[in-house]
Amino acid sequence: MNKKVSLWISIALALVLCVATYLATSTALNKAYMEQISQLVGNPGAGGETSAYQDMYDKLSEIEKIANGYFVGDIDPELLSDAVCSAYLAALGDKYTMYHTAEEMAEYLSTSEGNYVGIGVQVSYDAETQGIYIITVFPDSPAMEAGLLVGDIILQVEDIVCSEETYFQAVNAVKGESGTEVSLKVKRGDKTENMTMTRRKVENVSVFYRTIDDTAVIEVLQFTQTTAADFEKALKQAKKDGVKYYVFDMRNNGGGDLNAIVKVLDMLLPKGTILTATDKNGTVIQTYSSTDKESLDAPMAVLINGNTASAAELFTAALRDYDKAVTVGTTTYGKGEMQSLITLPDGSGVRISTYFYNPPCGINYEGIGIIPDIEIDLPEELANRYYLITDEEDVQLQKALEAVKNED
Repeated sequence: MNKKVSLWISIALALVLCVATYLATSTALNKAYMEQISQLVGNPGAGGETSAYQDMYDKLSEIEKIANGYFVGDIDPELLSDAVCSAYLAALGDKYTMYHTAEEMAEYLSTSEGNYVGIGVQVSYDAETQGIYIITVFPDSPAMEAGLLVGDIILQVEDIVCSEETYFQAVNAVKGESGTEVSLKVKRGDKTENMTMTRRKVENVSVFYRTIDDTAVIEVLQFTQTTAADFEKALKQAKKDGVKYYVFDMRNNGGGDLNAIVKVLDMLLPKGTILTATDKNGTVIQTYSSTDKESLDAPMAVLINGNTASAAELFTAALRDYDKAVTVGTTTYGKGEMQSLITLPDGSGVRISTYFYNPPCGINYEGIGIIPDIEIDLPEELANRYYLITDEEDVQLQKALEAVKNED
């Protein structure tokens, strides 16, 4: 029996706990947005809402006077500032927009650079439980060794009970010094259990390549700064191996870096539009296009599920729009908004939805997702142990292998 995990243990993968916030960013767009922000700083009434903003600041001023005059406890200015900023962004009603303290920003930037210690899972926020939802458990990781499964929800990290307010604090608490232990309270279905894992240094690997007969199976876990180079290596190896078909596994891929997905798609698509970024008025801010270098000319299939989001959805939609691949699995998450991560002068930061990004066809899938050409789900008993199932048990993969050959 060919177990997926056995193919990867030799790679000694142990990825960290990293927040799958379904982020797609662009340096150029961030710069443009920062220029817009600079025009608004010091002029909060821009846009004809001076009176409403002034009322808000007047009310805050009154509250400050009351607190300073009557509150019997001590006031922590830094804590107060963080709470006000967090509440302001939360009030926008956008689940992707949030405030990060200076400590959270430092942790996030460290993680994105690949220098971190953790347990090896990919996560997102679960609004229903206010916990840390496990999207992916990486092979040969502390999380897998301890028995964490896809779909588990972390309710507590050490003494930090997870909530909307403490989510990032809890996520960051999972990290620590290599060799130290972290205790988690985990919800699985209707049951909860306590689990302890030992942290260790991890390497950020996002692309895995293998062959099944005459088909290359390339799985992308997320789009990071190293993904494009790793993806190119996989394509070169596939060419050396003489494969005829390609299956790209985007299941449980929460997205990532916009520049990475553009580079990856440039390797697969003919010259033309990859995506357009539009503002809230529908105005096109920027267009990304593939170059005229050689594209991949072979039958392809893309595996997707409900955790396929953001850049991974763009990957799927672009290949679909160019009629390059058949899609197999279940409807994707539906995230067509782009976030900009902006660092503030004190080291804190704002992650805010700034643009919509549209696939080549121009139809945005925010809140809708991408419906596969061939719809097939994993049985529930297999879905929760996704990275331990055999290729033979993986009915979605088997269907993709069948479908891609029908494309020939």
